[in-house]
Amino acid sequence: MTHTERNQIKQLLKNTFWQFEDESDCDITPKLVRQFAQSQLHPDVIEATAINLSGRGFWTRVEKLCNLTLHARYWLTLD
Repeated sequence: MTHTERNQIKQLLKNTFWQFEDESDCDITPKLVRQFAQSQLHPDVIEATAINLSGRGFWTRVEKLCNLTLHARYWLTLD
């Protein structure tokens, strides 16, 4: 994954979760994202997205988490 792709995912993260709005891209690390997930997300979401796992593909899993969250928000607003 290139730095550009990673930065795009970090921007998506900022747009999805207000808690990251004021963070700079260099301050958004896998450790910070995992801490946020453990304190703010339901355990089923953490398990489904494997966001708590480290290693290769982490930022792709973050992208999936953001897209899942945005999709859920969309369907919740249709009531």
